[in-house]
Amino acid sequence: MPTEPGSLLLTPEALPPAQIDRIKDARIVPMEGGRGMAHGVFRPDGSFCPGSATLLSGSRLSTAPSPPDESQFKHLQGRHLYAGVGRHHFGHFLVEGLGRLWALDRHADEIDGILIVPKHNKDIEAVIHRRFLPFYSLLCEEKPLWLIDSPARVDELLLPSPGFGHGNWTIGTPEFRAFIRRRIAERITPDGPERVYVSRTRFKTPAHRMDQEEALERKMIKAGYVSFHPEHYTLEEQCQVYMSAREIVGADGSAFHLAPFALQPGTRVGLIQRRARQPAFDALVAQIRAFVDVELHTFHPLCAEAEAATDRDAAAPIDLAALLAALKSRNFL
Repeated sequence: MPTEPGSLLLTPEALPPAQIDRIKDARIVPMEGGRGMAHGVFRPDGSFCPGSATLLSGSRLSTAPSPPDESQFKHLQGRHLYAGVGRHHFGHFLVEGLGRLWALDRHADEIDGILIVPKHNKDIEAVIHRRFLPFYSLLCEEKPLWLIDSPARVDELLLPSPGFGHGNWTIGTPEFRAFIRRRIAERITPDGPERVYVSRTRFKTPAHRMDQEEALERKMIKAGYVSFHPEHYTLEEQCQVYMSAREIVGADGSAFHLAPFALQPGTRVGLIQRRARQPAFDALVAQIRAFVDVELHTFHPLCAEAEAATDRDAAAPIDLAALLAALKSRNFL
């Protein structure tokens, strides 16, 4: 049976069916400190809307905040859409800040702005304007963005259910998948090489790279791939490259959260596991398969000692010879 508006309870196991809750005189509370990253939406009667929670990494939902005193709320006039959390981190920006935007397909003409809750004690305004605003504008009909870093009272709030996120949510809802792929296809023109190697070799932090990647990158370039460092390009330019690619290879990471939004059907994709984080790798695989009909090949070159590593986010040791042989056997090299 359909979920009644306002009664939505989120679970990390699966995305809820698409729905939009309209809340008159809504209260929005910014993020509190602490592991729970508490934030969200209250009704005028003081009841919390559990559907405004965010799925965080580690398959945990953000907690309900303490409602501030009514005197602390600043009035924001008009009708606005609640988009969720804004983060500095590129991957977290994608999976925590875009998932509710599917509602624009239905209600873009009637809203006055889009509301984002920044991470606690993070001034993301400069990052939003420099890096993310053009992409938001492309998706959001150039609607104004409001950063809710202090309690706000809104005349009317549209609270969509999340359509995308971490973990089991990476597959997206049909509504979100259709929204993001259609808007990118309509508003971005492919521009880039046909064979792309998504490189991490220029990341400053060693833990963010892949073991022995410089040697792998040289092999890929020799085989005719263009080495692409997405962090040096705008999101629109990244999408242009992914749309143009007919073969794309790279290690697991945030770039492969964005690529499925833009990849063309039939593209050959080689995804390499670089960390001993099987659930994170599996979530990327599930996302790619759900969003676009590509020829996906996965590679698991981690050495046996990678399983004993204590830092699951760090680059794990790989068997480069085995990886090169596997890439060759599947006609990527």
